[in-house]
Amino acid sequence: MRSRYSAFVMHNISYLQATLHPSQRQPDDLLNLQQTMETTQWLGLTIVDHAETDDEAEVEFIAFYVDNPIGQLHERSRFSRQQGHWFYIDGEFLPPIKLGRNDNCICGSGKKLKRCHG
Repeated sequence: MRSRYSAFVMHNISYLQATLHPSQRQPDDLLNLQQTMETTQWLGLTIVDHAETDDEAEVEFIAFYVDNPIGQLHERSRFSRQQGHWFYIDGEFLPPIKLGRNDNCICGSGKKLKRCHG
């Protein structure tokens, strides 16, 4: 999950396509990824929970992005390992978490949320 988040931040479309399970690939994936990358500035990633077996994994995460207020992608993702490589299968969207104005900002600035991205 962390590697796919990093690929979104770094605009590494080829990695995102390569780590998407072949059964989930669509003809418009490239266009959708490009549009997402052009319009989204990611701020941080929090892994909430994960469970893994030899060939399957689930990761619950929250990816934060610039919006007013901060936007969240809260998801439980499913992955499958095939021939030693992990592939993203799909995800279930979950409700956003409540951020406190006096919490530290998730961007890592060290400032309070209200003084940074709040």
